[in-house]
This record gives sequence, C-alpha cells and structure tokens, in this order.
Amino acid sequence: MRMKWMMMLLSLGVMITGCSQKAPELESATTASTIAQTNPELKADTDIARMEGVDESAKYASVDERIAAISKEVEPIYFATDQYRIPENEIYKIDKNAQIFNGELAHDLSVRIEGNCDEWGTDEYNYALGLKRAKSAKDALSVAGVEEGRMSLVSYGESKPVCMEHNEACWRRNRRVDFTLLP
Repeated sequence: MRMKWMMMLLSLGVMITGCSQKAPELESATTASTIAQTNPELKADTDIARMEGVDESAKYASVDERIAAISKEVEPIYFATDQYRIPENEIYKIDKNAQIFNGELAHDLSVRIEGNCDEWGTDEYNYALGLKRAKSAKDALSVAGVEEGRMSLVSYGESKPVCMEHNEACWRRNRRVDFTLLP
C-alpha cells in the first residue's frame, strides 16, 4: 500500500514538473548563434541550416527513406551527471536540429524527443530525469522555431543504453536526448 502511494506521488510530481511553461533550462543565457560566432570550431563547416549529404531536391521512394536520410544529420544532446539543463557546449545542436526539423524535407514530420539516463539511480529517478531532459530539449526547440504540436516526449530512463560497459566514457554516452522523426 505504501509503495502504491509513493508511486502516485511520484507520478503527480512528474506531471506537475513536466507541464511547466517556463523557458528552457540552458547552462547559460548564451544563444547557439552567439556560441557559433564566438567559437567557430563548434559551428559546422558550412552553414548550420544546410544538411550535408542530403539533396533536398531528391525524390525518395518512401517516407521511411526520407526519414532515414534526415535522421543521419540529427544530433543527440548529451548531459552531465544528474543534470537536465542543456550544457553550453551542446546548445548549437538545438539550432542545427531545429533547422533540420523545419527544413523542406522534415517540415511535415513529427519529432519524438527521447530522454535517456545512465545506469546510476533508481528506475523512478532515471525515468523522471529522462523526462526532464526531454522537456528541456523540447522547450529549447520550441524557442528555436519548431512547432510544439509536432513534438512529443518520452523517457526511457536507463532502459535504452547505447553503451553497455561500466565506465565513465560509456555512462556519458547514455546521458542523452535522442530525436526520432515520425510520419
């Protein structure tokens, strides 16, 4: 019975914090454009809005082929341990991904924002942290011009690791937000 109450309180807490209307949580007020201008090594070799390797005039046999081509250009956002604020060195990826999502090839697709965590922490904690990471990315994409109605959130907690080793380099790769395009 006690466990049931704890789960209900946790669910209520996640719903309340997940519905906040405040601005996206970034490590600094610096915009991605400012970072790209002051740190040219962070900016893509060409204009952020241009998707290298994807010919926008190409015809694709199916939506799945188009999604596969676009997905190669979308970058995940990585986070520090126990953090859900987008790190300053990852902010440029928000602008890049927003340009892709609003581009000619992807403007009619939905975006699923997937929060992930490393193996540390309880299942409940990691689920809530993954959701906060996804919400932070959604808010930042919204500010960058992606329509909120096209975006959905999901938290996988620690259940979808990209690396299974037990070391810091691997855990760092698992603390992320992925973006999946959907028809």
